Parts: sequence; structure tokens; C-alpha cells
Amino acid sequence: MRCVIVFAVAVSLIAEDPKFDVQSRLVLVPVTVLDAKGRSIDGLDASDFVLLDNGRPLTAAVDTFTTGVAPIALVIAVQSAGISAAVLEKVRKIGAMIQPLITGERGCAALVSFDERVRWLQDCTGDQDALTRAFQKLEPGEEKKAVMLDAAQEVIERLRKRPKVRRVLLLISESRDRGSETSLKGAVIAAQTAGVIVYAATYSAMKTAFTTKTPQTDSPPMDILGGIGELVRLGKTKTTEVLTSSTGGTTLPFTRQKGLENAIEKLGAELHTQYVLSFTPEASEPGYHRIEVRVARRGEFVLRARPGYWR
Repeated sequence: MRCVIVFAVAVSLIAEDPKFDVQSRLVLVPVTVLDAKGRSIDGLDASDFVLLDNGRPLTAAVDTFTTGVAPIALVIAVQSAGISAAVLEKVRKIGAMIQPLITGERGCAALVSFDERVRWLQDCTGDQDALTRAFQKLEPGEEKKAVMLDAAQEVIERLRKRPKVRRVLLLISESRDRGSETSLKGAVIAAQTAGVIVYAATYSAMKTAFTTKTPQTDSPPMDILGGIGELVRLGKTKTTEVLTSSTGGTTLPFTRQKGLENAIEKLGAELHTQYVLSFTPEASEPGYHRIEVRVARRGEFVLRARPGYWR
């Protein structure tokens, strides 16, 4: 029930702005298809999918990683507030995993950090060594401010300029924004119009602080009273859940180093087993169009895809 509520919030955010007008031609819809046990389903083709645009059936082409899909352009945006110092120690170790597990030789990856401001540590590159070095530059900044939505907006605008790629944003952060000027609605609309899928590897800064084997001597002591304030803050809608559910992505929570590494492995596996549906819109109505994707075969399937696009 909780997932349905989050999804409804996301759809209402993006559907309530009738003035937004974007001319879409080819629309890409990456689709993750799982069985009841969460295993990827392969071997499907165009005849196995039913695609609805505002309730009207459309014919779509279907590509897979094996038949040939657009390369991945990935931007990893890492929360670098001082409260996340223990997490940064874990994140620095995953740089070497990105190319072999996610982007491959045809794709590229970039790295961004955000605390009170957004910093680009590495633009999109296929150079694994350069990316690994960039991860070593991650350093904690201002203690508790982390402008997640400002970072997402900036990343989306850069990804928008990269043609003929699958645009992916991976947030490694807490689940809520800490002081952005960008609104959640604005970030969702930007991601939808640019065709960016948002994934989020999320954590609790309090919990992960206790899983670091070697504490950093220059890190500030844990603020217990501040931690109680964090628990109060958790009553709000989770920003990452709205961003992921409204773009076809998902959240991958972690606490320990192995959990973060598993999240990277799961993301790579998902992106490499997705079906990419593509179609040219037939309907002429401007505004937001709801997409519905189904599998025509018999069986119990779990599908995840972007819920709509702007025209």
C-alpha cells in the first residue's frame, strides 16, 4: 500500500502542470520484467508487450542488451555532507565497479558530490582509471546540508544534452533532501521530460556510522541529540521514493560496505536485462501522457517502467 501512495504522489506532482509543453518524437521506455520471485525474465519480444498511451494501444519496437540498445550515460550523485563522512569511506571503494558492472565499454559515467553546493568531480567518461581517481576526491563538507534536488536538477540538465543514450542518475544519499532550492515537483518534471531514470542507493547516516571499521580521526563526534531530530524528520515523504517511482527506477537501501556493493551489482544487472520499448507518439494532445506496460503472456510478472512522458 505504501508503494501505491508514493507512486500516486509522484504522478500527481507531474500531472498537475498543464502549461508544460514538450515536443516528443521517439519515446524510450526501459522496462524491467521480473517473475514472482524477483528474477529477471528474458526471451520476450515485441508481441509479448502491450503498451498503452493514455489508455490507447500503441505499437512499439523492443530491444534488449543482447540485440542492441543505446549505451548508458550514468551520473552518480553522492551526498557529501559531514554527517555522511562514514558513508563516503565506503563509497570511495566502489569506483572500480562502475564500468565493468554498469556502463560497459560503450557507456560513460560521471561523478558529482553535493552538500551545501554541487561539485562535479568527473564529467562523463569511459576511462575507468579517471573515474576511480574521482571517487578518491570525495570529501565531507558542511555538516547537515545536502542539496539533493539541486544536484538532481543539474545532473538532469547535463544528461538531457547527451543524445542517443539511456540516461541514468544514481543517487547515493539519505532518502530526503536537506535544503535545496529546487522543488520536488520541478525535479520530477525535469527527469520525465529528459527521459532520465533515477535510482537511489539510500542509507541512514546514523546507522552507517556504526559500521565503519576504522573511524576517521578528523570526523566530528556523533550528535546524539541531533540524531533524535533526524528521527522526527523521517515523518516526511521520502524524496528518493518519489524520484525513483516517477521515472521507472527503484531504491536500493544499504548499511554496510557489502550492501553498497550489492546495490551496484543489482543496478548493473537490471540495466543489462531491461527491455527498451520505443515508439513515436500518435496522440496529438500536449501535456503529460500516462504510459501503461503489460506482458501479454500468461504468468505472474512484476513490471517497472516510467509511468509517463511529456509531449
